[in-house]
Amino acid sequence: MATKKPGATEREIDELTRDELDERLTLTMHHVDEIRRLWPGMVRLPEIERRASMGRMLGQLGPQLRLLFDVLLEKDGEEPEIAKLFHVLGGLDQGNDPERFEAELLARRLDRIEIEQRVGDALADLARHFADDVLNTGEMVIGPGLLALELARSVSKANPELRAVLAPALDAFRDLTRNARRRLAEQHADTAAAPEK
Repeated sequence: MATKKPGATEREIDELTRDELDERLTLTMHHVDEIRRLWPGMVRLPEIERRASMGRMLGQLGPQLRLLFDVLLEKDGEEPEIAKLFHVLGGLDQGNDPERFEAELLARRLDRIEIEQRVGDALADLARHFADDVLNTGEMVIGPGLLALELARSVSKANPELRAVLAPALDAFRDLTRNARRRLAEQHADTAAAPEK
């Protein structure tokens, strides 16, 4: 799939038609899929594991571990004598050789973490940008939209012919308001029924 590069004549997002937005969605999702394909083997953790993971300590311990692993790496094809003392931990590094502490593998994982973090930060920034635009665009819609609903109510009351045309939107809004009131009443009832501490 070819990628369009935005140029000086590219229209602003607020000017795009639904078809053009759908086309950009398809292209964006293609790029998201391509990003996933660039990083095969990544692990997704359940929330409980994410909260308890020792990986959260990497920010504090990463630099120190990097220095230790550098000491243990082969130099000129030779393993330093000190590295042999660490082979007792060989079964714990989840490497290929349970008899060896694979410092090179652990150092490579630190490289991977650093790069993945940069990608993650860039994608988080992009996600925040999209979320901010959703909020900003929503604000541009809600303000005049609420006024339009109020006007639709007035028109509906004054004109029976237009009432039928406006009924689906007004009924949906009325249902939304009714459901919100019901949820609020249930919350108050739950609060009142809760035993005092």
